[in-house]
Amino acid sequence: MNALQIDSDRDKFDTLRSYIPSRPRNHVILGKDVMTAVWEDMTRTQLPTWIRPAPPNWGTTERGKLSADQWRIICTVHLPITLIHLWYKEGGRKRELLNNFMDLVSAVRIANMRITSPDQIRTYNHYIYRYATHLKELYPAETLKPTLHAALHLAGFLAAFGPVHARSALFYERYINFFHRMNTNKKIGRLVNAFNYTPISSVVLVGELEATFMMAAARAANLRAMLTDDANI
Repeated sequence: MNALQIDSDRDKFDTLRSYIPSRPRNHVILGKDVMTAVWEDMTRTQLPTWIRPAPPNWGTTERGKLSADQWRIICTVHLPITLIHLWYKEGGRKRELLNNFMDLVSAVRIANMRITSPDQIRTYNHYIYRYATHLKELYPAETLKPTLHAALHLAGFLAAFGPVHARSALFYERYINFFHRMNTNKKIGRLVNAFNYTPISSVVLVGELEATFMMAAARAANLRAMLTDDANI
């Protein structure tokens, strides 16, 4: 059946089109006017010394990728300051977007506290589940990310292991950033039997990329040690 035959039969055409996944539309939430207000508020905001502000040009192509900690400061400090005074008197969708975003901010702030308690865990569940529920209503074309699924299980981790700062991944984020800035030959290696054993669990990837990572990391560590050693100056 050619394309003309399919197009002439609307039922067959609609059936065929139902199997083609539709691409979600990109809906701009923070337009130029909102981002300009955010940047202006950042210049007037005085933060405690233990909080590092986000880059003044975040959100632009010149700035590029942001770290996880920078996104945390943006979403829990800079955006609430601006969006609350811009949208708190608004009705309709803008107010719904603000309420939904503040549910996320509340959940993140509670999850990053240095203490845990049953009441705190129940409050976290209240905000994160309400955020997830309204998320699909406000952004029906968007797909849910695995990070949201993990966030819905965080209350169990708080109850079992306590505050997250004791098992935070910020160190690993910095180390991953170190590897991202490293030049490599992008050769992923080849499969070898590491332990002369038949199960697939013993087969690992070993190649030039891994060797490059190891040598570059070792050189950087040795250089830092030499620079901090007064005897070598």
